[in-house]
Amino acid sequence: MTNSEYAVWHGLTPMGPHLRENGPDLFLVSGAGSHLEDAAGRRYLDARSSMWNVTLGYSCETVKQAMTRQLDVLPSGTVMRYEHPPQVTVDYAAALVALLPQPLRHVRFGNTGSQMTEAAAMLSRFYRRMTGETDRHTVIALHDAYHGTGPLATALTDEPILHDYSAPIDGHVVHVSTPPPVTCDPDACTGECVRPVLDAIESVGAERVTAVMFEPVSGTSFLPAPEHYLETLIVECRRRGIHTIADEVTTGAGRVAAMSYVERLAEVPDMLVLGKGLSAGYFPLAALVVASDIYEALADPPVRLGFPNGSTTDGHPIGAAAGLAVLDILTADGFLPAVRRRGAELVEMLDAASQADPRIGAVRGIGMMLGVELRDADGQLWSLRDVHNLRGVCREYGLLTSYASGVMPLLPHLTVSTDDCRELVERFAKAVAAYRS
Repeated sequence: MTNSEYAVWHGLTPMGPHLRENGPDLFLVSGAGSHLEDAAGRRYLDARSSMWNVTLGYSCETVKQAMTRQLDVLPSGTVMRYEHPPQVTVDYAAALVALLPQPLRHVRFGNTGSQMTEAAAMLSRFYRRMTGETDRHTVIALHDAYHGTGPLATALTDEPILHDYSAPIDGHVVHVSTPPPVTCDPDACTGECVRPVLDAIESVGAERVTAVMFEPVSGTSFLPAPEHYLETLIVECRRRGIHTIADEVTTGAGRVAAMSYVERLAEVPDMLVLGKGLSAGYFPLAALVVASDIYEALADPPVRLGFPNGSTTDGHPIGAAAGLAVLDILTADGFLPAVRRRGAELVEMLDAASQADPRIGAVRGIGMMLGVELRDADGQLWSLRDVHNLRGVCREYGLLTSYASGVMPLLPHLTVSTDDCRELVERFAKAVAAYRS
């Protein structure tokens, strides 16, 4: 087939160069456990969990069977107007919030993380309209953060190239510097750790800021934010009447060996966005969880339509059935501690590989959300282009990865075995050794 004969397309990938360089042999045809096979019969270890979302591998019978049973009972439904919501979706919402810190107790379901980060910012603005604070519409987000793509999500994402090619974008988003990758001492904290955010709030005017959005672990740098930094940020925003929104599309549902990163915080954000691993990647599913006070203020709004945001497939029963099955797995005795141990084991293996090749640097991250620094002989981090090119070499060695500036993301399935971890590190080390050799 010629380039023009391929009907399926995604704008994020220039099809011409991609097909010239790779061709249809790379199309995936099957998957089992942590491995995939392409149309040419080549086998790969998937160290990126598809797009970080297939958290339980490709052979999770528990989830597949739950989806099949739901297909036989009620194959479709919606909560968009809440006239006749699927019972399974109502049950799933209750089960989900029971695992989250209070006061996060009400769920608005969607299909993607981008849809829900955008919905969170829009809901904050809608809340202001309903409560008479109509000047509050600015959202503050952090540098090195990825919050998806869409009319507002792209603006929230701190990637200038996305802004350049998606312009014009929402003009009421301000980005500020990220916290330092060190532990913020609770006993000695003066609040200066959040000074860049507070300065931005002061510059805009607190009375014009509706929310601050953050990733607990950066999806581009893979550096976890210090817990006390986040707690201080939430407290300072709350003092100013500003919502805080935690984007845990990637970190939630087990990726950091917990249901959520924010559950370890003494202060809880006003909204929490979840996605990816909620359904183990088996069905498009994301969630915006809001605190009780926000829900109560909007449960009976003074407008007929309420919050004007949503789609037909929100709260789909197949997704809810998958979500319930995933929760059963995540809450099984010993599952999340095992993820924590396996992640530490993988870090140890990567540290050992770094002793043999100085280009393999320190490992960032937490749980099964890891990023390996790649450094030149002079200690400089690799460029984004170099890491992208290494990604191609990794594929040649049977390893599928993502890429980031200076860091090779490694996000294998939560169910990855010790042997899989060993295979991952061996293939990665061989690819680094072969690169530019």
